[in-house]
Amino acid sequence: MRKLSLVQFFSLAIVLGIAARGAAGAVGAGSKYQTLVVDRFTIQEGVAFPADYLATMQEEILTHLQKSGRFTEVLRKGEKPSDPNAPVLVLSGSVIEFHPGSRAKRYVLGPGFGKTKVVAHIRFFDRADGHVVLEKNVDGKVIIGFIGGASSGATNGLAKEIAKDAKKKL
Repeated sequence: MRKLSLVQFFSLAIVLGIAARGAAGAVGAGSKYQTLVVDRFTIQEGVAFPADYLATMQEEILTHLQKSGRFTEVLRKGEKPSDPNAPVLVLSGSVIEFHPGSRAKRYVLGPGFGKTKVVAHIRFFDRADGHVVLEKNVDGKVIIGFIGGASSGATNGLAKEIAKDAKKKL
């Protein structure tokens, strides 16, 4: 039996590790959905969620879903998939709760005070037949940050949670 030098051993370990990560991280491995269309989110009546936060949140959701590597295509509503015959998953959502919090309280009093929170009810469904694949409430929060953290940062947290759920559960 041939002995491996330390350099050969670590080189082999690195190559095998990269190969394993590549196989495990293959886009949408095991799922029929490779294309996702992100519908425009709505705001539930009576929820005072700023329109500029909604626009920012939409872009953050698209960005985090693209970065997740879960889908080969992440599109806005109205954009056409590269393969018109491929199964398409649609993400829709509605902001159902918003607490604006207070940056001043977060800055002066610290964590636990002035928290900003946004909650959205989301649904991933098959575009062809409407079958719901995943439905749940997700949230984003700002508890602390540089100079108290901007309240709009809660939308980024929500977008990260959506991408994390998509990668883990779809």
